[in-house]
Amino acid sequence: MSPEQPIFPWSEPFPMASRKLPKRLFKNKEVVHTYQHERENKLDMKSMSRDHLDVLQNIEFAIVKHAREDDGVDDRTVDDVLGLALRGKEPGEDADPRVVAVYDMLQAIREYRGDVSDNIWQAGLKTVRESVRRRSTLAPGEKRYLRFVEPYVR
Repeated sequence: MSPEQPIFPWSEPFPMASRKLPKRLFKNKEVVHTYQHERENKLDMKSMSRDHLDVLQNIEFAIVKHAREDDGVDDRTVDDVLGLALRGKEPGEDADPRVVAVYDMLQAIREYRGDVSDNIWQAGLKTVRESVRRRSTLAPGEKRYLRFVEPYVR
């Protein structure tokens, strides 16, 4: 072997890449874009279940407690109540008395949980409503969601 020849074929220097690296690798990490801010403030079902289980339990307790007292409460009633609470509206004068009763119970729990921010409370309402809609077709008299959640609420 001559001293000019490399011992291993791969020990020769590699040529530089002929193409440029993508710019996104070098973006300033300190810059916060609007979509990132919105994403960071978003509380989805998974994060609510993980980080704010107590809020979800309070909401479900109010719903199930009244459903146990009044057999006429079904999944559609629960969805209507959660929709009103999410929009920040009170039931109208012509609203179903069951909707009014569950809404009042939910508002009482909200007042009791004054330590919870409005953002987290709204995310909790949204999470429970998504759960209702996932487990029920909202047909009149259907109670799939209520039967699902009842064993978890004492």
